[in-house]
Amino acid sequence: MQASDLLMTMLGLLGVRLPVLIALTIGVVWVLGVPRGAVRTGALAGLLLLAATSIVGLLMSLLPLWLVSAGQYDSISRMTALFGIVHFALALLEAFGLVLVVWALTRALRQGR
Repeated sequence: MQASDLLMTMLGLLGVRLPVLIALTIGVVWVLGVPRGAVRTGALAGLLLLAATSIVGLLMSLLPLWLVSAGQYDSISRMTALFGIVHFALALLEAFGLVLVVWALTRALRQGR
């Protein structure tokens, strides 16, 4: 894999995640405008956790591509189980972030009655 192929693949992976990252950034900006409290803290923590898992997931997707471009095929086969564990942990953290956002939304809606 040549450097230009790697760059195009990286840009493609970034392009797929970019709309979600933009939406999360907008959400963080909106939540920062809310008065301090438990709801704001929960929503902010959830949104930041979702953004962090998205960015780390992007980097983890790029790592095998980088290893292939470097010709380190043995490293990829040895790290397959590790990649699976990391992606599972990221999925758990992403689920927790989503639960925090839904909790904050539910609590805010109940307070608004």
